[in-house]
Amino acid sequence: MSLQEKKEYFSTLFDSHYRKLYNYAYKILGEKDISEEIVQETFIKLWENVEKVNTDKRSIESYLIVTLKNKIIDHYRKEQTKKKHIDLYKLNRNTENLIDSEWELLGQIEQIYTFLPEKTVEIFKLSRNKGLSYKEIALRKGISVKTVELHISKALNIFKRELKSFL
Repeated sequence: MSLQEKKEYFSTLFDSHYRKLYNYAYKILGEKDISEEIVQETFIKLWENVEKVNTDKRSIESYLIVTLKNKIIDHYRKEQTKKKHIDLYKLNRNTENLIDSEWELLGQIEQIYTFLPEKTVEIFKLSRNKGLSYKEIALRKGISVKTVELHISKALNIFKRELKSFL
């Protein structure tokens, strides 16, 4: 088939099948631009293989429909992959932001410890980090439970005030 004959034959096929293929693609995809693009890709594939496809009407239609369905499936696969990558990116960004926030919070806590009296820091850490009760701390430090309560209360008030932006 000469190039001119191929162009004429292809033009006839395009004119007779484009609208039906577009409507089918649009019905499935629901997007005008993507439907047009996929139908164009279908006809490009036909152009590339027009000499190999049996020229009877039924074979051409079957070829176009199968090619279109495969292009739609490929589109869905690409969209799913893109969505997975976007979701993974968002998850990574959220994780990075969470880590940054926690790192900033830990830095702020360490800075607050420098404002507190050493004894208050020791008592607070025994309570919060070691999980000791006020009574256990009082016995360990040789002070009253009331004194432990005052140190913890003092530390909590300062933490509450200084960490307001994190709450």
